[in-house]
Amino acid sequence: MGHRIRVYPHNDLFNLAHYQREVVNNKESEGVEDALKLDCLSCLISLAFSVEALVNNFVGHKKIKKWQEWQNYEKKLNQVCGVANLTFDKNIDPFKTLWQLKELRDLIAHGKPIELTTTASTREELRRAMECPWDRNLTSEYINHTYDMVKQFEKQLFENCHILVGHTLTSAVGCGI
Repeated sequence: MGHRIRVYPHNDLFNLAHYQREVVNNKESEGVEDALKLDCLSCLISLAFSVEALVNNFVGHKKIKKWQEWQNYEKKLNQVCGVANLTFDKNIDPFKTLWQLKELRDLIAHGKPIELTTTASTREELRRAMECPWDRNLTSEYINHTYDMVKQFEKQLFENCHILVGHTLTSAVGCGI
């Protein structure tokens, strides 16, 4: 007997984001600050990659003939939303948050070194001068909101494209080969 194998990275990445979100929420509830911002950053990176994998390698690949993975992000989102009867609008959630997530991912993945001179006279002024462009997003509130928006988008895509959740999971099923 053979097995049909389905490996869907979007699901694993979303599960990773869920795990990291739980780590952040548990640390916050216990008052633990150690590496909290790094955990938030990990969660956001996982969420960004899960959206890319969902759009590129799952819905786009399954529902759009002659899918072109290498076209720009906005065009891909518009196409995927089109087959799901959704209107992509960067100004309205969940799309607003998805766009922020994409921009944050680009800042991290393609970021250039920041070098400057400061006249900071206190540790707090120095800390503010050293902030990264994504630091303001490294909060439990932001990652929980972003997680919810990605989940909402995923749910809308699956429902509107008539994709059963069970068909989106990495799995192996027996088949007569």
